[in-house]
Amino acid sequence: MSYRSKHRQQVHECGEPLCHRIIPIGQRYCPVHQVQHEAEYQAKKDAYHKSKLGQAIKAQQAKRYDKLQRDPQATAFYHSKQWKKVRDAVYARDMATDQVTGEVLGDRKVVDHIIPLRLCTAKQALDSNNLWVLSYRTHYRKTKLEQIIANKQGGDSILRHLDKRWWMKVLRERKEEKNK
Repeated sequence: MSYRSKHRQQVHECGEPLCHRIIPIGQRYCPVHQVQHEAEYQAKKDAYHKSKLGQAIKAQQAKRYDKLQRDPQATAFYHSKQWKKVRDAVYARDMATDQVTGEVLGDRKVVDHIIPLRLCTAKQALDSNNLWVLSYRTHYRKTKLEQIIANKQGGDSILRHLDKRWWMKVLRERKEEKNK
């Protein structure tokens, strides 16, 4: 093998039928068709998540999580009539809107404890002033931050004293960082 053929970049045609653009071997489509295929993939993915099968799989995963990963006391709490009543009232109070981003949510009820449930007193666990509506994405960010803070020395004490305003500020900053 000669030096020239060894160092020549390998290329091929775009994978889109009738497109003859030459692209590097590590890519499947030219930039124009890559955008098109990503949009089609995202549309299919969104349709699947909204389908009955996608919803059934998600419900099955939630049941598995409750059974195998979640603390049994937390599972019992989140399935109690008292919690469901308070959760629905907070969801209505916040008008099904993510309290950080302002995003209007569908029928998915994510009501979060500002002070984490595991650190709440029995009274705080059902106190509507300790609850707010978040989207799944915002709730995920908050949970990750809670885990980071909890792992620090005195983390649980810090978490007990963080209020809604602090969380809103930090979560908005995190969202802006992700969007850049």
